[in-house]
Amino acid sequence: MFTKFQTKEIPITSPDYPKEWKGFSDAPQIVYAVGDKSLLKERKFVIVGSRRTAPTALHIGKQIAKDLSHSIVVTTGTADGGDSAAMEGALAGSGKVICLLAGGFGAIPQYNLSLLEKVAQNGLILSPHPYETPIRSYSYEYRNKLLAALGEGTLVLGAAEKSGALITARYAWAQKKMVFAIPYFPGSEAGVGCNAILRGGGILTESAFDVAAKLSINLEERKISEVKLTVDEGKLLTTLRSLSEGHIMDISALSGFPAYKVKALLSALEVKGVVVALGGNRYAPAKK
Repeated sequence: MFTKFQTKEIPITSPDYPKEWKGFSDAPQIVYAVGDKSLLKERKFVIVGSRRTAPTALHIGKQIAKDLSHSIVVTTGTADGGDSAAMEGALAGSGKVICLLAGGFGAIPQYNLSLLEKVAQNGLILSPHPYETPIRSYSYEYRNKLLAALGEGTLVLGAAEKSGALITARYAWAQKKMVFAIPYFPGSEAGVGCNAILRGGGILTESAFDVAAKLSINLEERKISEVKLTVDEGKLLTTLRSLSEGHIMDISALSGFPAYKVKALLSALEVKGVVVALGGNRYAPAKK
């Protein structure tokens, strides 16, 4: 459990203070930190997403965060959904991750406490507010402005028409930073904001290599051993890839397998990490 005694104060006059904030007239005079503050001196990249980010995008985002974390510090918020995927991915990679709170440490999200404790042990948690400061209506927008400033660019994993992730992207654009987004199917409510970013000139992103190419980061081409599939699993995966995503009954009709067998095969493929459950008996191939 976090206590006020665990935080370190970083005044604006300190060499450890985030240099990216010093030009703001409303920059916090003191930053409160738990974890490895040396990460503030490294290159950083922001990954965010709404609480309603689609499962496929969460899977992609987690892998992107994992891959990028070896070359740049993944920086994000503290919410469920896209922020959690960024945290989990970075922790599964190098462990280099920074999370920025909207309130003080006394208002830290309890639903994500176990994940944030891992971040504190391996990375860094920051707050621009004293310990007891509650989260107010304007807290998130201020946090999103500071968050966008920390990174060399921002990737949005999921954003509805109105979401904090989209506000972060707008601040990143205003600060002349590159903005990346995961593409969504037309009409997807969870991805309206992402598609709007792409229409507005954002960078379409499907893997860490899309980000690395723009930030001049050299990612090692890791040889991923092929997952061993049975003949039936391979056939079903090919069918699903042809659909992009589909309901069990549609997959059954196209593959020729009965629905009960499709369900069993999809479960096996999900365990092997090559298929993602979208809810409502819908599935999609996982992006590796």
